Amino acid sequence: MLDRRTRDILLAARDGAARRGIRAAISLHRERSHLMRIGNSSVSLNTSENLTRLDITVLSGRREGTHTHLGEISSQSVVDGAIDLSARKAEVARPKDYEPLLPELQEAVAESGQYDSDLAAMDPGEKARVYSEVFGAAGPAFDFSGSWSSGVVELYLVSTANELEAWHIGTDQIFSVVMKHPERKWELQDEQTGWRSGAVRAEAAVEHLASLLPVYERGGAVRNEPGEYTVLLGASAIAELLGMAVWTGCGGRMYEEKLGWTSNNSLGDRILGDNISVVDDPEDPLTFNMGFDMGGMRRRRFTLIDSGRLAGLTYDRATAARYGRRQTGHETNSPGIVLSCGTGPADALEGARGHGGRMLFIPALHYMNLPNMSKGIVTGSSRFNAVLVEDGAVVAPIFSSRVTDTFSNIFGRISALSMKAVSVNGSNTYGRRAPVAMSVPAWAIAEGVKITDCAESF
Repeated sequence: MLDRRTRDILLAARDGAARRGIRAAISLHRERSHLMRIGNSSVSLNTSENLTRLDITVLSGRREGTHTHLGEISSQSVVDGAIDLSARKAEVARPKDYEPLLPELQEAVAESGQYDSDLAAMDPGEKARVYSEVFGAAGPAFDFSGSWSSGVVELYLVSTANELEAWHIGTDQIFSVVMKHPERKWELQDEQTGWRSGAVRAEAAVEHLASLLPVYERGGAVRNEPGEYTVLLGASAIAELLGMAVWTGCGGRMYEEKLGWTSNNSLGDRILGDNISVVDDPEDPLTFNMGFDMGGMRRRRFTLIDSGRLAGLTYDRATAARYGRRQTGHETNSPGIVLSCGTGPADALEGARGHGGRMLFIPALHYMNLPNMSKGIVTGSSRFNAVLVEDGAVVAPIFSSRVTDTFSNIFGRISALSMKAVSVNGSNTYGRRAPVAMSVPAWAIAEGVKITDCAESF
């Protein structure tokens, strides 16, 4: 649980605000983060942060006042002062056109199931050792870049609505290494993730890069003409597409304001293929589990898409209040999105072999954007590790190829899904530490995907 001194201060401040008739919520965010960046096969950045943020929200009718205190909580007077300042802001704030909701905890929560003290205290020298081992295995002919972020985040939430408390602590990490050819400019990437120390292994990166190297060293890369292709999507590409599809298609605000691609649909309408089912599951072990949201809701398994049909829309506190809906526990930066697996083999090339024919293997998508969000049009380019596959065998690398298509077409024409689920880390290394990961099939085969452009180089 939160250290006793800080907890006592925050509870005393909450109770004092309640006695004064102030409607207030207090949330604490603590993190210890370390980031190592690699450039030109050496450490280019090695930095740590140890941060504490106290966020106060006060409601007065339709007015809301907020304040953030950055720094350790030295005394109750610091918290009382932040509450008073938020209350003064609320009194002079412009009234909202709806009745805002105060965070109100449904249940007491105390969770530390994904906390590893060894990862929280990892020596940066261990990261440098892993990178050095990867570089050494490849030899001096290549250049390397990459990054490795790791840390611990602690969240604590209380409000004057009741006496319940919610607390979370967890560790996470995301590792990447990119091997580059200095003249031909192709790039190969390995990514690893997890919340335990030891989840990132140098030998796994070496093995993955070595499996791709012969194909790229042979030369003879393929430039694809614009058209429709069968595409073998890797786990990262699936997660990147799915994340955008869920955000724009299942978000309550997007739906209510007619911004998303499902805004003209009703719950129960078919929007994707029958083999696509998506849930937000805060207990899935391949995601970073977050058991409550900052509106005070206890997060439970929530169905978003059921066998291709729109099954649920997510509402945070503000959106629920504005549109008269119920909160769904999604006022969080750490959702646990899970795409159900299929019956295909674990290995992508084995899955391609069973399908037969010629296809583009795009493990990940980059430079993604939404040319038309209301129509669900997404675009992104292959960059790392993309190859041409024929009858399950890798034929040649492909130059950077741009996918521009709709979510309904990509996820509406999935002909095969792997039976193996993998974790894909989607955490942002900027701003507050908020680990997020998805559980998706190791690969998927999508038919008739539109390739709209292909570069003449990698």
